[in-house]
Amino acid sequence: RVKALVKADPDVTLASQEAVFVLARATELFVETIAKDAYVYAQQGKRKTLQRKDLDNAIEAIDEFAFLE
Repeated sequence: RVKALVKADPDVTLASQEAVFVLARATELFVETIAKDAYVYAQQGKRKTLQRKDLDNAIEAIDEFAFLE
């Protein structure tokens, strides 16, 4: 799936398997990090399920995610 997304970008002409793997792994780590931070806000609301507002709160509160605003 990641390779298909990379190929869909007109600016990318060639991508090695290693580059695709690194991109996939970086994406996994990013999603894991933002999910963990959002889960803190879900716990504050006494919930176990993440909601959109939890992700929004994490994005607003953590400087590392400022590019998502």
